[in-house]
Formats: sequence, structure tokens, C-alpha cells
Amino acid sequence: MLRAIAERCTQVLIDHRTISSEMRNIYIYGFELFWSTTFCIISILALGAIFGYLSMAVMFLLFFIPVRFPAGGYHAKSYGRCFILTNSVAIACVAVSPLLWSIENAEWIMWILLLLSLVYIWINSPVQSEGHPLRPERISKNRIYAHVLLGIELVILLLFRSIDNSCVIYTGIVASWAVAIMIALAKKGG
Repeated sequence: MLRAIAERCTQVLIDHRTISSEMRNIYIYGFELFWSTTFCIISILALGAIFGYLSMAVMFLLFFIPVRFPAGGYHAKSYGRCFILTNSVAIACVAVSPLLWSIENAEWIMWILLLLSLVYIWINSPVQSEGHPLRPERISKNRIYAHVLLGIELVILLLFRSIDNSCVIYTGIVASWAVAIMIALAKKGG
């Protein structure tokens, strides 16, 4: 289904002479990535709305996806598996956050682990996929993007913490841990 949607979108661009037919495969791949990511985001937000954890779902998306794109990490073998994996990681992060929130005096451990995960991502990003190696200039740009995003995320978490210390902040922290884990899995060849 995803392939059919991507082919249809590409054909519309070809029919309107926006792109040449020689670019067809590149655009199909791009649309597959776009729609796969879009459906995944919609699914996570819908689950959040249905089960009453929408703010935590948004926090997960804000702290998982932006860094994950330039930093890389583990990639599933198919779009379907990617959808299931990303939704499962989101559910796990949202489920773990209230549990960690309920542990008395756990906050300082959370922040230490956050800093460790941010340092790990900083040092090890971007991780290249074996099937899609990056050119040196792309590696350099992705590293810069990942570093900037990590800094922004840390500032946002600190601001949220100073305004309202809630379980939602823990979701952002746990999402950052998840990115570090995905990078570690990719580096070990998982």
C-alpha cells in the first residue's frame, strides 16, 4: 500500500511535469519515507489521544524524531516493521515515564542518565546504515544538525523542568535514552 501511494504521488509530479521520469525511483523512495513517517506520527498521536496521554505522545515525538533523523541508528528491515518498532518504542517510553516519575528521589538519576545519553549521541552520531552509506559532507552536516538539536532539547527540558516538573518531562528524557539505545544497536550491528 505504501509503495502504491508513493508511486501515485510520483506519477502526479511526472504528469504535471514537475519532475522528469528519470527521477521516478528517487521520488518514490522519498514519498515512501515521507508517508511512512507521517503514518507513524499520526498513529502515535492517535494512540495518545485515545488513551489519554497525548501530551506525552507529543513529547516523545519532539524528542525522538528530530534527533533520530540526523543521528541515525537502528533501522528495521521494512516500513511495516519500522512502524511497529517506532510505535512500540513510543508506547514503552510513555509507559515507563509515569513509573519513573513515581519513584521517590529518582529525578537526579534521570538527569544523569539523560546527560550520559546526550553525550553518547553527541559522540556517536551520525550512525550510517550499511545499505545507505552517507557521503562525507552529509556526515558532517548530520553531525552538526544532531549536535544543535541535542543542545536545543537539553535547554527545552531544563526550561520545562523550571516551569513545571511533571511526568511529561520524563517522557522527553526517556525518548532521548531510546535514541541512544537505537544508535548503540546500530553500532553493534543489530
